[in-house]
Amino acid sequence: MAENIEKPSEEKSNVEKMQEESSAVAIGKVDKNILIEKKNVVGKRLMRLLPFQVFILVADADGKTDNKEVAQFREFLSHREKRCSNPYTQRMFHATVVNYAGLTNRYLSGQIKKDITIVQKAMDYIQECVSPRLMEEIVNDLRELSTSIAEASGGFLGITSPISPEEQTVINELEEIFEQAIDLASGEDLIDKKKLDF
Repeated sequence: MAENIEKPSEEKSNVEKMQEESSAVAIGKVDKNILIEKKNVVGKRLMRLLPFQVFILVADADGKTDNKEVAQFREFLSHREKRCSNPYTQRMFHATVVNYAGLTNRYLSGQIKKDITIVQKAMDYIQECVSPRLMEEIVNDLRELSTSIAEASGGFLGITSPISPEEQTVINELEEIFEQAIDLASGEDLIDKKKLDF
């Protein structure tokens, strides 16, 4: 009889252990999903901010943003369908258009700062989402944006370079980030509609 009493308690103990292990696995999966969702929320926020951050980095490289640079940025954004080779950058530029007044106000009030690490973090997130081919398209669109802003107000009658040395320094720093992002891109080659929802 003593054996019969001990066995159920051992079996119960094994069942309890299995339940605890299952619970730990389930909790681990939920925690992982929460972390992924938080990362996606932050990543999508960075993607919305990326074109504006590229703009202020280049336009304010010499310590002042002039009206020609602002006008060029707005013109670039308004023709995004023609200028963008990639749905991700089209979406980023569209988000910038929609939020332009808010972004500008946050920048002028100091809530958004000129910060190249924002570009790095955004590219780190994007490179996990897209393939090297798609990343190259995104980078080409961002390169065109930065060059367009830099050329907006520089040069003298076509004799001198339209890009100032300060702007060229920023463009070179951006280029390093862009090249690294292409090299490290490890995501899908197909457009992910969920990732475009930002």
